[in-house]
Amino acid sequence: MTPAPDAQTTVAPRADTRADTRPEPRTDDVTAVLVALQHLQSRIASVNDRMAKGMGVGATDYLALVHLSVHGDTPPKKVGEALGLSSGAMTALADRLEAAGLVVRLQHPTDRRSFVLALTAQGSSGVDEAGILYGRVVREALSASRRPVAEAVFRDLGDALGVATP
Repeated sequence: MTPAPDAQTTVAPRADTRADTRPEPRTDDVTAVLVALQHLQSRIASVNDRMAKGMGVGATDYLALVHLSVHGDTPPKKVGEALGLSSGAMTALADRLEAAGLVVRLQHPTDRRSFVLALTAQGSSGVDEAGILYGRVVREALSASRRPVAEAVFRDLGDALGVATP
C-alpha cells in the first residue's frame, strides 16, 4: 500500500494533465519521417480545400482539375483511375466540371470513338493560383541545392507506395 503524501511531499501532475506543449518524443527516424509527411499532407489538403471552395467545387473535383493541369488533356477513364473513382462517379464529376465551365470534352486526338477532358481558361486559372502558391512555398522553404533531393525523396516514396501491398 502506498502511503498518502504528507504536507511536505509534492506530487507531480500526471503527464496527460500537464500544460506541456513539447512535441511527443520520436521513437526513431522512420517515425519522424512519417510524422513530417502527415504534417505536409494535412497542410496540402487544407490548401486544396480552400482552393476548391474558392472555385466552387468539391475536393475530388478540384483534384481532377489539378490532374488535368499536370497531365494535360486526358480521357475521363485515366482521370478516374488516378483519383480512384468508378466510371459512374467519374462521369458525374466530368458533368459537374463541364456544367461549371471548368472543363470541356474534346474529341480524342487518336481515337475518334472517345474523348478527353481539357481545362478551360477558367479551370486553368483556378488551378494555376495553387501552383503559384506551392511554387513560392517551395522556393522559400528549400534552397535551390535541396530541391533535387526533395524531389528524389518524394518520387522514391511515391514509387514505393505505388507497388506496396498492405
